[in-house]
Amino acid sequence: HRVAPNTENHQTAADAHLGAALRIIPFEMEGGRELKGNALPPPLLYGEVGQGRGTNVVKHSWDKQAFQQLGGKTGTEDIGSKNAKDAGTRRRRGGIVRMIREILAGKGKTSAVKIPDPEHQSGSLSDRYRIEKEAIFHLEKAAEMGNNYAQNMIANVLASGILPVTNSLELRAGKGDMGLNINSDFTEGGDQLARALMLWHLSAIDGNIEAAMALGYRHRFSAEVGPPSQNTKMISDENLIDSYVGSSSSSLSSSLSHSSAPSAHYGVLGTCESALAYYEAAVDGIMDEIESSPLRGKVGPAIDQHRLAEIFQRGTSSAQSYNNKPDEKDEAMTYYKMRASLKNPQPDVHAAYKLATMYHYGLKGVKQDMKQALEYYTIAADHGSWEAAGQAGKFHLWGMGLEEDERDLTKAYKYFDQGSPGGLDSCQYRFSKHVQDKIREAEQDSDDEYTSSDLALCDHPSVNGMGLLHVFGVPKTSVPVNITMAQEYFVLARDMGNMDAYYNLAMLHLGWMNPEYGEILSKKKTNRSASGNGPSKKDFRTAITYLDRAAKKGHFQARYHLAKIYARGITLKKKDGSLEGEVAVHSSCKNALKLYQEIADSGTTISRRMRVAYKQYTAADYESSLRNYIAAAETGSMDAQVNAAFLLEQGHCLGMSSSPCLKASLRMWKAAARQGNEEACVRVGDFYYYNRVDASTETRHANIYSIATFPYIRYVLYPENLFQLINKSMIVGIRRIFGNVDSITENVAETEIENSSMCSAKGGVDDTCSSPQAASIKNSDENEKKRLTLAAKYYRKAAEEHASERANFNLGFMHEYGLGLTQDFPLAKRHYDLAASGKSGDGIFAVQIALTCMNVHENVLKLSLYLEKGLFNVLSSNSGLDAMNSGQPQQAPRNEGSIIATRGSHASRASGVIVSHILSW
Repeated sequence: HRVAPNTENHQTAADAHLGAALRIIPFEMEGGRELKGNALPPPLLYGEVGQGRGTNVVKHSWDKQAFQQLGGKTGTEDIGSKNAKDAGTRRRRGGIVRMIREILAGKGKTSAVKIPDPEHQSGSLSDRYRIEKEAIFHLEKAAEMGNNYAQNMIANVLASGILPVTNSLELRAGKGDMGLNINSDFTEGGDQLARALMLWHLSAIDGNIEAAMALGYRHRFSAEVGPPSQNTKMISDENLIDSYVGSSSSSLSSSLSHSSAPSAHYGVLGTCESALAYYEAAVDGIMDEIESSPLRGKVGPAIDQHRLAEIFQRGTSSAQSYNNKPDEKDEAMTYYKMRASLKNPQPDVHAAYKLATMYHYGLKGVKQDMKQALEYYTIAADHGSWEAAGQAGKFHLWGMGLEEDERDLTKAYKYFDQGSPGGLDSCQYRFSKHVQDKIREAEQDSDDEYTSSDLALCDHPSVNGMGLLHVFGVPKTSVPVNITMAQEYFVLARDMGNMDAYYNLAMLHLGWMNPEYGEILSKKKTNRSASGNGPSKKDFRTAITYLDRAAKKGHFQARYHLAKIYARGITLKKKDGSLEGEVAVHSSCKNALKLYQEIADSGTTISRRMRVAYKQYTAADYESSLRNYIAAAETGSMDAQVNAAFLLEQGHCLGMSSSPCLKASLRMWKAAARQGNEEACVRVGDFYYYNRVDASTETRHANIYSIATFPYIRYVLYPENLFQLINKSMIVGIRRIFGNVDSITENVAETEIENSSMCSAKGGVDDTCSSPQAASIKNSDENEKKRLTLAAKYYRKAAEEHASERANFNLGFMHEYGLGLTQDFPLAKRHYDLAASGKSGDGIFAVQIALTCMNVHENVLKLSLYLEKGLFNVLSSNSGLDAMNSGQPQQAPRNEGSIIATRGSHASRASGVIVSHILSW
């Protein structure tokens, strides 16, 4: 057998094992390359041989001698390592990860995948089953040897319960009745989730960004008190200490403590500080990638924000939001390129600028490519476009899309000068005239004619670029180093709305370039630090203001530096270096965590996952798309959670049966609902309303209530399921009616004898005993009521937080029929009206039908109750007269009371209420 070269340490062996696993797990390797970039290719620097990762790994994975050469018998020996400390770390790591192997081997309490002994392999296993089991073996072995990518993958498996290969029963089964569990909530998991948390932690220590995000997300959720909003309070380390030690403080913040409800935690008791630590580690890695990439930290990674459920509902409708618009077609890109490359008479400047912008920001699904963007910006700039000139200059200034030796400040000056003709004075004059024109235009009446100035504004990226050139200085040009002139350019660009100018001004106030050139930003020396040569308190606060404005405009580096400042705060120092005691900027864990989360959720890691996943979805590779969405969902990405839940609910189950597939879908919907997603709140309510969460009924109901193509259609018409549903409901209703009569006329005596004998045997009093059948009905009714109450809870969340039309319609329906809520016709009408007055207007037609039916329903119900009461009074009076004539004591009309009680019992259920009301019409 051939083994990977340089197997003297665990790094090589772990990479080799991971390479072998990834050759069998297509979605993690080759699946995305044809779609313009793989999801997340792991850095197999040591184990990569030739063109294929792990090519030279042994072909027969069960050969013990070969694997001893790759990693030893237990995977804990440090082969060839000269560093005893590293060896001890790897041994400890191997020992912890072996607990995960027990799960995979079926030895743990919550086993995941049963890996049989290699010596007992039977030839009856199918090739696919054997190959996938081999992939799991390699993956587990790589994790045991300390590969952080493999550790993160196995942690995702344990948390979600979904294997990276086909989820067949054979692979999922463990010893006895143990196996890989799929839970219906992020809060569930037990030991299986605990082991996932350990693996994520080990992976995060080694620098895995996704693992750090996964833990940060779970700690943040545990630390939040109340629903996510702008004013959400967070539990701090100080609150955690106070809850154990006790505190005399009576402030509101010190009274915060973790909830005892299991649904309030995702396996950890987190605080703001613990979540901040994980998110900071993840963001440090993300910023390193962005600033060392062709983006140079000056533009964020292109993020895909398509939400598949909304796209499915509205199709290709023009009502789709911007984020859900389809990607640009290849034919359109070809046309733009043809127009931009014309030689005679000249290139189409608009086409070239559009292409450059799409490549620059990765718009409409176009691959983010700085070289292509610079090429088309240059074409447009060379043919007179000021906007393109500003961007081309920015690319040359920072080396975006260029090699380090290709960076050219002279070219940057050429393009910036083109975009800001006349220099600073001219641009200031143009801007002032523009402002005056806007003021006069606002003051003029709409009927009056007004002629604005024909002066064009300077390009604000060019103005900001000229300021940067005065910071750096450009040799062999008329641009010397002049911080004061640079500041004036930045102020003008700031007033024109340039976010880079806000960031640059903030950095100048923080002391950027000042010590080296001896420039003084502020003429006033009040409130400066005692040392006299550092930023003052006023400078720090001004910098915070500028960074905050740049961060709100989407500036990545501004968010990062602002988060760093909030995470630690700034305290001024004396000349001798001791603390002065004056705090320039107070630390704020909550603000820092929010900024770090924003960077992480739109960073390189999630960007690649989401873009590749959507490309795979549009290419009908649903399983690979789902796997990438699931991986991103574990890090806390709300869009990924929504898309993964949608695909699972649609029946793309990765080899799972319907029941666990629905559980996995509900798990994702709940997580997204807790983050405030409107669609997720409605879908979770649907799960509970249609009883798709009960293990005994979820499979039976899985296909009856399918997702409608357009909103409200399921409340109006079910083309393929409506008649089947009506038929079943009518049969159940008829059986209940005649079943009640038969039970009253034929079995009431027998039932009374049994009940009386049971009560007399127990020496009970009236109403202290009941039949098993009645107890069963009571328990079923209670469960039904709880389920409908939960459905109403999620509908109400969507209605109150998002003014959801569908949620309001559902709440109106539930109030109309008393399903989980008090039957209240005025309140039902209120919710129906709210549904009709929504922004989209989709519910108007459905609400008109519902209100018409509710009007009839209310009047018929009143009449029914009136007639029923009259009948009851007649029967009661007749029973009393018969008793008086016969000389016997008067008794209550037992049969009629039983009829009403039985009817009320059946009517307490969802289907019983509707059938009872319909039949009463």
